[in-house]
Amino acid sequence: MRRNDILAEDEEVIMMARSRWTSFILPALLLAAYLGGWTMARRTGEDTLTFHVLMAAAGVWGVRFFARRLSTYLMLTNKRIYGEAGVLVTRTLDVPLDKVGGVYIEQSPLGRVTGRGTVTITTAGSQFAFPSIPSAVKFRAALMEEVKNAQEAADRRQSEALAEAIAASLRPRGRHPSRRLPQ
Repeated sequence: MRRNDILAEDEEVIMMARSRWTSFILPALLLAAYLGGWTMARRTGEDTLTFHVLMAAAGVWGVRFFARRLSTYLMLTNKRIYGEAGVLVTRTLDVPLDKVGGVYIEQSPLGRVTGRGTVTITTAGSQFAFPSIPSAVKFRAALMEEVKNAQEAADRRQSEALAEAIAASLRPRGRHPSRRLPQ
């Protein structure tokens, strides 16, 4: 979906995240190495099957790597977290904020420099990983702040409902206020 048309009327977007161009550095380097190796193998006459099998495997990995990062999307609103990841098999996360159990960040050394990382969100029984999220630490901080706000609002609503139920149980029922009970 990836559009704001999935938002409810009173819902507003806090933060959105997609993969950045920096996540494509490693596959581009692998492609350059393959083309360089292929050119060298053609010139020297050592164009072997093993070389092509290894490079084809690296190419499949690179396509998978590109596709996974191109299809990753996260949107944090004041009511829920929505995300999509995957090309052929798409995993979608659409969870109210009060159901989020935890948020974990995994960053490589290059990810720490560029600020990107894999954001893993846990719910009651599932984990959803979103790779190459820019400003992963900021995203986690914003998500945890919204989760805290949602839990405080839920606690407040529950306290108000409990106070109203107690007040209702203490009110006299069906008796005239001027009549007293016998002692």
